[in-house]
Amino acid sequence: MAINSCFITFAKVMHKRLVPRVNQFVYDVFYLCFDIAKINNLSNKIFSLNKFNLFSFHQKDYGPKDGSSIENWARNILKNQQIDKNINKIFLFTHPRVLGYVFNPASFFFCLNQEEKLQAVIVQVNNTFGENHCYLVFNKDSSPILQNQWLEADKEFHVSPFFKIEGCYKFRFIFEQNKIAVWIDYFTNEKTLLTSVICKKEVDFDYLNLILAFIKIPFMTFKIIILIHIQALKIVIKKIKYISKPEQKNSKITLTKN
Repeated sequence: MAINSCFITFAKVMHKRLVPRVNQFVYDVFYLCFDIAKINNLSNKIFSLNKFNLFSFHQKDYGPKDGSSIENWARNILKNQQIDKNINKIFLFTHPRVLGYVFNPASFFFCLNQEEKLQAVIVQVNNTFGENHCYLVFNKDSSPILQNQWLEADKEFHVSPFFKIEGCYKFRFIFEQNKIAVWIDYFTNEKTLLTSVICKKEVDFDYLNLILAFIKIPFMTFKIIILIHIQALKIVIKKIKYISKPEQKNSKITLTKN
């Protein structure tokens, strides 16, 4: 079944810290998912491109963050690893701006081949210090990413002020019509942090469903940043050591190891 060019998906996001003390939280969100080649088809009365509205999407929030084409940016990353010829469509899975504000802890560029099988994923991670980094997840033998497959990459970006830049991430993805899921496990000497995004329902991208999304999860993007700081406060109360942010590395792309 062909994947729709644009849709809204409701999901649950779970974060669970395992060491040195357990801390877990789950919250409801919604994502916008669309074929980035068709970005100009998104606008309607309450959704705008690159300008203020109830919902909006700004290209400057992604890729090189200078307002230039995110499709060109994504395809150049794939070309540099010689996997661009296998890619037919690229879908961006992300939170839209709500009343002009967004914070995306991670956005996912799902890269599909001609058979609409998942060939690669660009995971663009943002921290609360205004920095970003990308992890390019793919099989170096050019085979599609399987639904039960875990792919590993070194951690090279400071996200949480309670973890050092060490260890590795293991990624797993499902991306198909009516079924999207993401798992990211973080390991140091042992499994340290679990993150998952499990989609519950997908609906058409239209005026009515956008209104319903706002009613169901009002001010969602503000809620995300507030929850991040509330959880950070809980971790401080649990007396877990705060780690100052190091200077970001010059390279902003990390490849999987396989």
